[in-house]
Amino acid sequence: MKEVFLKKLFQLIFYLVFLSTFVFGGFFQLFLGVPNTLITYFSVFLLAFFVFAYSVFTWKTILNKTVVLFLLFGLLILISGIANGSGFIKTGLYFLFFLMPLSTYLFFRINNKNDYISGYVLKKLFFLIACLQLPIMVIQKYSYPLLVHLNRSNQGIIEADIMFGSFFLKADHALGLFLLFNIFNIVLHNKNKEITKYPILMYLYFGFTILYAESNITKLVLVVFTAYSIYKLVPKKIKFLGILLAAVMFAVFINKIKEIRPVKNELIFIEKEYNTKKSYRNFERGIAKRPQVIISYATKIPPKIIGDGPYSYFNILKGEFKLTQHFSQIIWTYADLGIIGIILFIILLFSLIKSLILPQYMIVVIFSIMMIYSFMTTIFSDIAIMITVCGLLQIKSKY
Repeated sequence: MKEVFLKKLFQLIFYLVFLSTFVFGGFFQLFLGVPNTLITYFSVFLLAFFVFAYSVFTWKTILNKTVVLFLLFGLLILISGIANGSGFIKTGLYFLFFLMPLSTYLFFRINNKNDYISGYVLKKLFFLIACLQLPIMVIQKYSYPLLVHLNRSNQGIIEADIMFGSFFLKADHALGLFLLFNIFNIVLHNKNKEITKYPILMYLYFGFTILYAESNITKLVLVVFTAYSIYKLVPKKIKFLGILLAAVMFAVFINKIKEIRPVKNELIFIEKEYNTKKSYRNFERGIAKRPQVIISYATKIPPKIIGDGPYSYFNILKGEFKLTQHFSQIIWTYADLGIIGIILFIILLFSLIKSLILPQYMIVVIFSIMMIYSFMTTIFSDIAIMITVCGLLQIKSKY
């Protein structure tokens, strides 16, 4: 009886969260004015509620190294909040960065152990939603004047923002990563054609969808992964000779390459923009780019051990940035939680990726990709990203 109840409860919560995140999230925001933060907090509450109910009904708790790392991350948020006098509200709201990934991780780990929703059904659901993104974005692109007129979200939406698919508004990176991981899912889990009978066609379709969308970092990752996949198909002897030849040619022609006008202009630009002086000046003016923020923290600003406290980089209560206007898990974690926070975050992220059902070589690939996205957005507060990682690639039941 308990198992039947838990299965029904899991399925109800999953479909509620799945539909509000991947299907109707953007619709609720754009046409009804429902904030995505409200949907996110409600979804986290539901996921955490199921984990709590599961523990109560089964008398089982999950305590492994990933969970311990999450608990340490939560403890650090509390310590930093108290030490910096951040206040109850800011510290409490900042716990989203701990509760969301932990709840999502435990939710899908429990499912993999009990099979409340089969892995096959999950893969097909994610695949179906991924297939719908291109036609939705095409409609959005050519309906921009009408959609802007109907906008009730209290957010300014330029034409580039309108292609959010069925995701939340301005969730370009979440949408891009979702499409990218659907490609990975076919690569890893389609040996018996259970996801699609036409994998090559779907690689091309999802690839084109990524190129059509607005996340430039996803386009770059796609190009690199495609090159890596082609490289893996090349016989080992040819690989070695190719790398050797490329290294020799690079060494011989490096000076010539530097003199090519586009390359030379780019090198001059990098030298002018990404030096200590220019980076810190822009940082103080609040216009520094993400790499300039990192350079400023590394060279000009005294090291932060436990950071300046929750939401010191971005004041969530006022909706204002203290200095530069960047959503970045890496930048925020260092600014708010310091050196200890960034070290713990990296170890935690690796532990989370290692817990996925992945071959060894893909653990490094996925971890590297997640670090890139951590630089570009706040992954631990983006429920679409966390469900994509834990639900699509799936958590090992014994870890």
